[in-house]
Amino acid sequence: MNIQTQVVEARNSGKTYTEIYQEFGVAKSTAQDWVRKSQTSGYPTVTPYINHNLNRDGKQKFRRTEEEVLDFLEQLAPINLPGLKASVPEVERSSYAVVCSDLHFPLQCEKSVAILFETIRRLNPSTIIINGDSCDILALSRFPKDIVKGYDLLTERVAYQKFLHELISISNGATIYETNANHSSGGVESRLRRYLNERIPELAKLPEVVDMLSYENLFLGPYREYVQLVDYVDLNGLYVMHGTTVRKNPGSSVLGEMERFRASIMMGHVHRMGCVSLRQPSIGAREEHQLRGYEIGCMCDLNPIYASSPNWTNGFAIVALGEDTFGVELVSIINGAATISTLGATIVA
Repeated sequence: MNIQTQVVEARNSGKTYTEIYQEFGVAKSTAQDWVRKSQTSGYPTVTPYINHNLNRDGKQKFRRTEEEVLDFLEQLAPINLPGLKASVPEVERSSYAVVCSDLHFPLQCEKSVAILFETIRRLNPSTIIINGDSCDILALSRFPKDIVKGYDLLTERVAYQKFLHELISISNGATIYETNANHSSGGVESRLRRYLNERIPELAKLPEVVDMLSYENLFLGPYREYVQLVDYVDLNGLYVMHGTTVRKNPGSSVLGEMERFRASIMMGHVHRMGCVSLRQPSIGAREEHQLRGYEIGCMCDLNPIYASSPNWTNGFAIVALGEDTFGVELVSIINGAATISTLGATIVA
C-alpha cells in the first residue's frame, strides 16, 4: 500500500491532519489534496473529523474532581494569624528642621511670621534655617522706593533684630543658620557688599572698617553669636541654599540648581513654591539614586512696591530628619492660615 492510500485511509478512520503529519510526515496541504482527489476518484467517503472538546454532551475537559474543589476552597478559608504583641520595638523618632526664606524686612508678612513662630513652638525643631534675604536692604536698592514710607537701614535693622530676639527665645536651644543671599548676607553678591564696593571701596577694605560695616555687625548685631552665617546647610544630603537660578514656572528654578550641583536642593530666591524629582538610573558601579528639589515660597509681603502682582506664595518648609534620610513638607500660607500635616493642625494668624 502506497503512502497516499495510507494517508487517505488514516483520514477516513478519523485521524486529524496533525496526527497524519506526525505519523507519515506528509504536510497538511498535501494530505488535504490527496483526500479531495480520493473523493472524486472512487475512494471511500471520508468521515468528517469531530472535535469532541466542543461536544456539550461529552466529558468536560476542565472539570474538577471533588478533591480538587475542596483543595481550592481551603485556600479561601479565613486566615488565623497570631495576635499582635503586647509591646512593639521603640521606633526612632525623627528630628526636625524648619526652613524659611525671603523675609525681606521691613517688607515681611506679619501673619506668615506669626504662623512660623507658632509652628516652632509646637514642633520644637533641632535646626532652624533662615534661607537668605532676611533683610531687603531696600535703602541701598536701585529699585524704586516709596518716599512717603521712607525706608531706611535703621528700620530694617530694628525689625530684623526684634525677629531674631523672638526666634531665639522660642528656639529652645536649636541650632540657627542664616544662608548668604543676594539681598542680605556677608557675601560679595549681597546689596551691602555691592554698595560698599561701589561707593567707598578704599574705606570699606580697611581692616578696622571691615567688621564695623559687616552684615554680621550691622544686622545680626547682639544676636550674631546665636546665628551661624553660611553658604548652605547640609540636611542629610538635602542642601539648603538661597539659590541663584530664576526660571518662569514653579519647580523649574530648583531643577536648574539640581542640574548644576547634581544634588537634592532646597531653595528660596524665586518666592514661589514647588517641588521636582529626578531619578538617576544605576549604571556600571553607580547605584540608582533619587534627587529631590524644593522651592519653599517666601515670608514677605506679596504686593511689594517694586513689583506688580507677582506670582509669589507665602510659606516655609518642615524637614523631617532620619538617620540618613529626609522628608519634606511644604507649608503653604493662604490668607493668614496654614494647615500643617506634621502638626496635624491648622494655624490661623
